Amino acid sequence: MRNCPDMNDEDDVKELKNLNAEDWMIECLKMNPEYTSWGNGEDYMCTKEGGWSGALEFETIEDGLFELDELNELVNFYFSVNRKNEKCETCDSSGYNPETKQISGDWYDFANTGRKWCYKLTEVEIKELVKRGRLSSLIKNNCSFNKEENKWYSWVNGIRTEVLEPEYPTPEQVNSWAQKGSEHDSINHWICTEARAKHLGVWGKCPHCKGDGYIYTEEKANVSLQLWMLHPRKGCSRGVLIKNIKREDLLKIFKHLKNAAIRNAERFSKLNNISDVLLPYFIMDELVE
Repeated sequence: MRNCPDMNDEDDVKELKNLNAEDWMIECLKMNPEYTSWGNGEDYMCTKEGGWSGALEFETIEDGLFELDELNELVNFYFSVNRKNEKCETCDSSGYNPETKQISGDWYDFANTGRKWCYKLTEVEIKELVKRGRLSSLIKNNCSFNKEENKWYSWVNGIRTEVLEPEYPTPEQVNSWAQKGSEHDSINHWICTEARAKHLGVWGKCPHCKGDGYIYTEEKANVSLQLWMLHPRKGCSRGVLIKNIKREDLLKIFKHLKNAAIRNAERFSKLNNISDVLLPYFIMDELVE
């Protein structure tokens, strides 16, 4: 978990419960930036060994908090709350029961079974996609579905107003749209899998892992800290992961992060005077015009 859990979100509440994390661990997540979908080995962050751009991992802060100077600048970070786990062999990490797992696998049909259906959606899947806010480019009127109220809403003259159920795109329209390069993403994949499995009466989660796709191997959670370091002179960067953060480490970490924030702010501090610097030029442009 990399973001503070939304207690109104069922998935977040379930994950929080499964993590078995202490309160201070969750508090750390409140300090994270909005975007945390990066890290060692993720989102193009280099993992190769050797050289300054190679990603590094450390067990504790004793080795992982580099002194900040002109050769080591810390430009981003996030805390993560994790609980060690291993792949669920029963469902091959899918989290599905066998019948639902087959439907999901047949979506792209990498096994070449002849059951590929990502371009063969029916009204069942399309209706669910639209209700989940997908296929918006194929919907004539911009509206959203409220599951709790079972109503459709749209903004009319700045007022949230109940509207009629929209006209759904046809299977021919959706399947043609997908084949012409728009493609379905992973979210559409799991929405359609659930919709089709429920329609066929086979929907279900793996009984062994209860739908998680993994089995926890440790009793409680731990906190890690991901850092993004730059080397301005070399023009390169790397991820530094500190895998085990203890509660007593927090004060030292906060001082380190605060120092990095000050250094980053100081580099751009002269922008505060930009209006004074550019004002004469703006006036000159106005005179020329």
